[in-house]
Amino acid sequence: MKIYLKTGALVLIIALLFLSCRSDSQENPRAFVEGKVVSATVDYNKFMLRIISENTVVAETLLETGGNFKLSGPIGETGFEMIATEKIKTFSADKTGLQISSDGLKISVPAGITYIKFNEIVLEK
Repeated sequence: MKIYLKTGALVLIIALLFLSCRSDSQENPRAFVEGKVVSATVDYNKFMLRIISENTVVAETLLETGGNFKLSGPIGETGFEMIATEKIKTFSADKTGLQISSDGLKISVPAGITYIKFNEIVLEK
């Protein structure tokens, strides 16, 4: 069985392949978050961080030994939230405009910020 593709169809398929694989497009932003969680009582096997964008979990991770973490996932145009499983007391980061929620379980990140390095996130416990 032989399959012959016309030159036009082959060019169209290749063009669509390249257009669909663009990762640098502003139409497909990603969040990159890294840092360190500080707490005397944190259980590294249970504490989780999640990135939530437009009410969808797009990334989640457990802490590495020492409290370090890295997260990455696709986000919408309205910013994103980083959710923790324990209350956050304070944090310091390389970006401004981030806010802790009133319940202390999430940090809201405004639109336009896609990379954040947390110097430390201090938990209440």
